[in-house]
Amino acid sequence: MKTIMLVDDDPHIIKALTEHIDWPSLGLSIAGTAANGLDALELFHRVHPDIVMTDVYLPGMTGLEVTQEIRRDYPLLPIIILSGYDEFENARAAMRWGVNHFLLKPAEVEEIESVLREVLLEQDVRERHERLERTYKQEAGRVLPYLRKQFLHELLTTRYRADELSEDRMEYIGFRMFGKVRVVSLQLNRPGFMTRMKERDWQLLRYGAADIIQETVKEQASRMVDCQVEVVDYSDQVFVLLMLGDRDCLEELQTLVGQMVEQIFTYLKIEVSAGIGRLKSHPCEVIDSYLESREAVERAEFQGGSRLYQYEETEEMGRSVTDYSLLLHQWNEVWTDMRVSLAEEVWLQIFQLLKEENCASIQDAQVVAVSLFDTMMHRWKRQHPMLTPPLAMSDFLREIQSKYALHDLISWLDSVIRRWLDQIRKEVGEKKSNKLIAQVKQYVEEHYAEEISFEAIAKSLFVHPKYLSQLFKRVTGENFVSYLNGYRVQRALELLQSGHYMVYEVSEMTGFRNATYFSQVFKMLTGKSPSEVG
Repeated sequence: MKTIMLVDDDPHIIKALTEHIDWPSLGLSIAGTAANGLDALELFHRVHPDIVMTDVYLPGMTGLEVTQEIRRDYPLLPIIILSGYDEFENARAAMRWGVNHFLLKPAEVEEIESVLREVLLEQDVRERHERLERTYKQEAGRVLPYLRKQFLHELLTTRYRADELSEDRMEYIGFRMFGKVRVVSLQLNRPGFMTRMKERDWQLLRYGAADIIQETVKEQASRMVDCQVEVVDYSDQVFVLLMLGDRDCLEELQTLVGQMVEQIFTYLKIEVSAGIGRLKSHPCEVIDSYLESREAVERAEFQGGSRLYQYEETEEMGRSVTDYSLLLHQWNEVWTDMRVSLAEEVWLQIFQLLKEENCASIQDAQVVAVSLFDTMMHRWKRQHPMLTPPLAMSDFLREIQSKYALHDLISWLDSVIRRWLDQIRKEVGEKKSNKLIAQVKQYVEEHYAEEISFEAIAKSLFVHPKYLSQLFKRVTGENFVSYLNGYRVQRALELLQSGHYMVYEVSEMTGFRNATYFSQVFKMLTGKSPSEVG
């Protein structure tokens, strides 16, 4: 029940209000009464009533002065003023202090109760509104981080129009409408040995990288005046930095990224490639800067880890030795896994580059030729140690010295590489198919107790899943799922026959996460249930 304080120097009025108003029906009780202004203030601070009803003329302090004092700390507290018919100036003064409720003396009981109901209704509406606002702020506090994260991701993947990113929308999510935006892509380069790690171990390293990125941004944010840097956890190996500001913070951004790259490598031994997109003038262009940053990071990956590239640099590079180094790096990569068709594609790019006018000297071409041939010879000796290579290194070096014209050297090199590629295709054609299947089987032997993704296996072998699936069935006579279940059941049979494990334990140990499914597959392949064997 709410409370009311009555203030009047006339005891008859106090008595009449106390006895004739049906306070319980109004949901009110009298917290106390006062006969002068000073006592009224002392009583108010002691009992903290929900409503105050006061006469204007009081000893010590007027009712308006009491109202003024209360309003300083309680601007929304309902105050009802008792005023005479000829006291318009008093009413106007009360309005200046936010009092909108008046009772003109002498007032009838019905009129007093009507004003009190109006006051209580207004107070109830205000309190409901305040509760709703508090609830909204609590809910918004929980939802806004998710909306902010989703919004940042959409900026990188959705092409908005400028009118779709209004200032109100940006501010609601927590962004001021900055006039400069730029994007940096950070690519975690997962080394070969890490691809054999359990996914949990990789995710722990990735979490460590995310923590370094966030902490570095937090530490440097205060130094980047008029700039705001947001981190987007974009994918399993990619983090994105979104810079918004009133100026181009490129130098600070480069320093920031450099620290991240260095610390991630120092503490986690993970190399990071970074690409910086160009500066844009509106948040709707974030997607363009992001796509540019991805192009830049691809160039950084070809050059090796822990490199930072700007999009402008990748676009403005002329034909130089750097162009050859990128392609030679690709050449080495494709020969590492004997991807002959890709090797041919890389050679065609180098061939066209060498043929272009003024892009290479005879000396540059000779250096490129020796590098190409050395890679092929090295891989031949490792793959076919008992076979004679299509061309000996001594013969190659002798021939290359005899070519005095760039055109002749390029044409001869083209014939050598094509002849070599043809020979490789003949030697490894069938062997490669069998080797791929052997690698798949080896993977199953090493990981049968884990969750196995055929697509992940295909990706690790640099082949398309559909091609690998067809090849596996042609070579083995069964599809991969059947082979995997058969291998797991064979291992399960051995474990059950040992007598050391329960059925559910064997199910877990052989990669069947569902014991019921394990029993069904086991019986289908062996004709017996696991419990019969155990």
